[in-house]
Formats: sequence, C-alpha cells, structure tokens
Amino acid sequence: MVFLKRCHFLFMSLILLNVLLLGIGAVAKGEDKSALDKIKANGTLRIGIEAGFLPFEMRTPQGEWVGFDIDMMQAYAKSLGVKVEFVSSKWEGIIPGLVAGKYDLIVSGMTIKPERAKAVLFSDPYFEAGLKILLAQKNAATIKNFADLDKKGKVIALKLGTTGDYYATEHFKNAELRRLDSEADAAQSVALGRADAFVYDKPFVEIFAASHPGKVATLSDLVSKENLGAAAKLKNQALIDNFDAFLAGWRKSGEYDKAYKANFVDLTWKSKFPESLK
Repeated sequence: MVFLKRCHFLFMSLILLNVLLLGIGAVAKGEDKSALDKIKANGTLRIGIEAGFLPFEMRTPQGEWVGFDIDMMQAYAKSLGVKVEFVSSKWEGIIPGLVAGKYDLIVSGMTIKPERAKAVLFSDPYFEAGLKILLAQKNAATIKNFADLDKKGKVIALKLGTTGDYYATEHFKNAELRRLDSEADAAQSVALGRADAFVYDKPFVEIFAASHPGKVATLSDLVSKENLGAAAKLKNQALIDNFDAFLAGWRKSGEYDKAYKANFVDLTWKSKFPESLK
C-alpha cells in the first residue's frame, strides 16, 4: 500500500513537473516573441556597436555611422519598418550591455565563437573573415612566418579581448604581448615602429596596409579563418530567425554584393574622414 502511494506521489510529481516546464516554456516563448514585437512597437532597432573596425563600423568626425555593418543594419531596420539606433559601446562591455538590455542586437564585427555562444545567441554567419598579421616595414625582410615573430625582443600589439588576442595568447610564448584598447592604436604602434606586429582581422589589416605604404607590410598567410555574426540574448530566437531570413533575402537581392563593393573595394567611406585618420 505504501508502495502504491509512493508510486502515485511520484506520478503526480512528474505531471506537476511537466506542467511547470510547459509553463516556463510558454513564458520563454512569450519573451522571445516580445523582443521582435517591442522593436516594431517602439519603432526603433537598437544595435550595440564599437566604432573603429574598418570597413565594418566607423564614425565620422561629424558623428555619422558608416561601413558594411551599418549598411546591413540600416537595410534590416527598413525591412522591419523601423529606424535604427547605433549604441556605442566599449568592446569589453558589449556583451554585458546586451544582457542588460541596452540594445537589441550586437552587430560589430563579432566572431562566432563557442565561448561567446554560451552568453549570446548568434545568427547565421554574414561574413567570412580571418586573422592576419600586420608587420612594421623594417621586419618585412626578416619575418616570413609565425616562428620568426615569436622570439624574445619582439613586441606584438593586440586589441584587448579580440580573437587576435586569444590566438596570440595561445600560440606566441616568447614575444612580448602588448594589449591596447583599440585597433587604431595597435596598428599605429606598428606603423610608428613601437611594435613589430599586430594580429587582427584580415579586412582591417589589408586596408590599413594599403593606406600606409612604406610603413607597414603583411604576412601573406592567414592565421585563421573566422565567421562574423549578429548576436542577441539567448532567449531571443525569434529575433535571430527574423534576421537570418532578412540576411538570406538581402544576399539574394544583390544588395549584399553592392554593400560589399562600396565598403571593401571602392572604399566610399574614406572621403568622409580627414587625411590624418585614413
């Protein structure tokens, strides 16, 4: 009899647990759906972003946002029938800012990484990138590979908290690793001869090198290949699904290729910056 009562109690407990889980799921789905609904109701899509990652996101001296990510998110906001607001954030605080609700999405040249996927929900990749090494011109003749760079006395500049930082920490054991707050400062330290190299994303490295002939060079090989993605709160699957659908349509329409050409080939944004910042 006691056994039957215990079985009955266990059976009822399982039923209650299932009801509780269904209720939690319903709340989660409601929160998920409301993220997209709130954006439409408020008429504004807020994007967490850090300026300075050319040609993805830059801010002119007049305060205008320009770059590939900017073009993409303006197009996405238009597809939702809302305006877009870019919320400036320091890189080290950009994920905490999303979690705290300061913006709806992060779109800031963020590499899709398993470690980050524990804290945010990534979209489909919207750009295939990779790490490349910028060299001081004085080193172009003597540094031909990574081993040549990983020596005592060599200084490698890094942007704090980026995949270049992660890679260098893991692979360079002898060179001095010097972490800076911005990619512009790190690249300039190489151009000025204060650092021997800078490990960072391929588009930035190649454009910076092309803009500073005679001062810097690059290693031809990619350090790694990476994918960039938009990021939302873990519960906001509906928002990510909606962005992924937009992205597929944007590619199919040819507008993706137009934005790529403007920002990576024609460099249309350069005319908006004074010579000293190019």
